[in-house]
Amino acid sequence: MRIAGIILAGGQSRRMDGVDKALLPFGDRRVIDHVYARLSRQIEPVALNSNNEPILFSDLPVPVIPDDIDGFAGPLAGVLAAMEWANNQALPFTHVVTVATDTPFFPDNLVDTLRQAVADAPRGHIGVAASGNRLHPVFGLWPVFLKSDLRRWLSNEKNRRVVAWIEGHPHKIADFPIITTQSGASLDPFFNINTPEDIAEARQRWSAIP
Repeated sequence: MRIAGIILAGGQSRRMDGVDKALLPFGDRRVIDHVYARLSRQIEPVALNSNNEPILFSDLPVPVIPDDIDGFAGPLAGVLAAMEWANNQALPFTHVVTVATDTPFFPDNLVDTLRQAVADAPRGHIGVAASGNRLHPVFGLWPVFLKSDLRRWLSNEKNRRVVAWIEGHPHKIADFPIITTQSGASLDPFFNINTPEDIAEARQRWSAIP
C-alpha cells in the first residue's frame, strides 16, 4: 500500500464571506500551515487540492492540484483530482488519504488508523473516519483504482454527496475518540471551521489542547 497525503482545500468558503479558510490566521501561522504540519508528520508526500491561485501556497513544499471537473462538484472532485495526480506519478501510489483544510485538530494517528482499518479487508475497500457516532467522509483512505468509477459518478451533476458514493462501495469505518482538553472540556478532533464564529472558537480551543 503506497499512500500519498492530500489536503482538500477546494471549497468555496461561502459561510466565511468568500475568504479562503486555508489562509485564515491561526495561532502563529495560518490554518493550512497547521494542517500541513499535522499531515506531513504522518505521511509523505503531501499535495494540496485547491482551486485558488497556487502562488498563495508557494511557501508550502507541496504541489497544488486543482479540480478538473467543471463547476463546483464538492469534495469528491478533490478526491478525484488527488487520485489522478497519485496515479500519474513516476511510481504510482495505490491510495490517497485525504484531510480537510478547515479541521486543524484531526488525529495525529489518522493515517495509521485508516490504514489498519482496511489492512485485512479485500482489495478496494475505502477507509473512512468517524467520531462521536458521526461519519467524517472527507477524512478517507481511497484506492486510486476507483478513479474511473468516481469520474463516471461525478459526470451526473446530481451525484455530489461523499457519503452516497462511499456507501456504494465496500468500506471500513475507523472510530476516533473525543479529545479531552486541559480544562476538562471535550473536543471532537474533526471540529471544522465554516463560519467566523467557528474560527474564533477554534483559536480559543487551540491553546487548551494537551
